[in-house]
Amino acid sequence: MPLGFASPTPGKVYRLRKSLYGLRQAPRCWFALLAAALTSYGFKQLYSNYSLFTYEAQHIQLNVLVYVDDLIISRNDEMAVQQFKDYLSRCFHMKDLGKLKYFLGIEVARNSDGIFLCQCKYTLDIILNKTIN
Repeated sequence: MPLGFASPTPGKVYRLRKSLYGLRQAPRCWFALLAAALTSYGFKQLYSNYSLFTYEAQHIQLNVLVYVDDLIISRNDEMAVQQFKDYLSRCFHMKDLGKLKYFLGIEVARNSDGIFLCQCKYTLDIILNKTIN
């Protein structure tokens, strides 16, 4: 029972039917709900990395990487990823932030030669914070 909450019936507790932000169980409940939505779409969860889900059908391949409440989607078919985003929008309230630019301290840059990953901003933040403190 949460502190400060009095039950009208002693010895009885209430069961939550949905998770609430701030509770310890909230992240686990959110991930379980997301994983259920992804698997019902046809994704398979990797056992080597539980935060990575893959989908393969005919020539289509989608990958979803989950970090807390952020998703990174990689694909080989633009139409398939749009259909998948539409499905996610029906399941959850979500915001599409467009192409990946920055994630977990890694800057992502694209040009005609490929995709480049850089931690310059992260490194500068560490250096500047250490010199200021």
